Amino acid sequence: MSVFTTVDTVQLDEFLERYLLGRCRGLRPIAAGVTNTNYYLETDAGSFVLTLYEHHSDDELDYILGLQQHLAARSVHCSFPVVDRRGELYSNLNRRPAAIIHQLAGDVVDTPSREHCQVIATELARFHLAGQNFDAIRPNPRGLDWLVAARDMLDSELSADDDRLIDACLQDFRGADLHDLPHGAIHADLFHDNALFDGERLGGIIDFDYACSDLFVFDIAVLLNDWCVDGIGELDPELVAAVIEAYQRERSLERRELEALPLLLRIAALRFWLSRLYDKTFPLSGELTYLKSPEDFRRQLELRSESADALSDLVLPHRIG
Repeated sequence: MSVFTTVDTVQLDEFLERYLLGRCRGLRPIAAGVTNTNYYLETDAGSFVLTLYEHHSDDELDYILGLQQHLAARSVHCSFPVVDRRGELYSNLNRRPAAIIHQLAGDVVDTPSREHCQVIATELARFHLAGQNFDAIRPNPRGLDWLVAARDMLDSELSADDDRLIDACLQDFRGADLHDLPHGAIHADLFHDNALFDGERLGGIIDFDYACSDLFVFDIAVLLNDWCVDGIGELDPELVAAVIEAYQRERSLERRELEALPLLLRIAALRFWLSRLYDKTFPLSGELTYLKSPEDFRRQLELRSESADALSDLVLPHRIG
């Protein structure tokens, strides 16, 4: 992750006085991600992650951190914050809201296997079920309004072919009747580098920055577009089947969710194409820089747009009941 806000020893010691974690024994930056400042933090009490939030409002942090606490209390394997002496989930550090997060066991799996896909799909379904009684609401910060605004801001970076591809996707999105599909708290960014594994055992889901209230099937689309693709972005039928079948053993999908999935796969590809292109075009300053290429998701959107009928044939046979 880029380090946007540095923390010195005096600041950290004062911050730690708010917690029952003892003294700092080590602090080093985490060089992955693009949004916040993260450090590995060692204290007398163990290993944690210190996160300074660069762009989130208090309301957003109440949702993000509150959801993690809610899910962890219901045995969902995920990161969650340490509560300070006052019962707070976060407070200020060097003019930024900051939280100390329990560090999970495991590492990122570079090439997820069928077994990894099954495990994460099962946990995503458990996430969705456990989050159904989480009362807070956060609209998707990368929803339709953002997609339209980002496209306009990136106009000079887009070709005529890009415009046609985006216009067709947005037109289909606006015309689809999705408002009454099952929805609730979702992760909205469940890439394979946002889950930690020890072998085939899930350590937990991390990075809830884009968690929000939206369609469950959008979460599945994001997962499929990252975990279940080959080197050029095509979906692997075996991995798609593993995800859908494992998910449905915990939460049965409605037929209309599966019918909407081909469109949501396109929307998910568009969302990450535009967000990565935005980050590339309007980079934030930091001591370290870590950016992901937008081209993979431009290619995915093209592939999903060309094969809508084939996608329906791929997902609909997995309906249960």
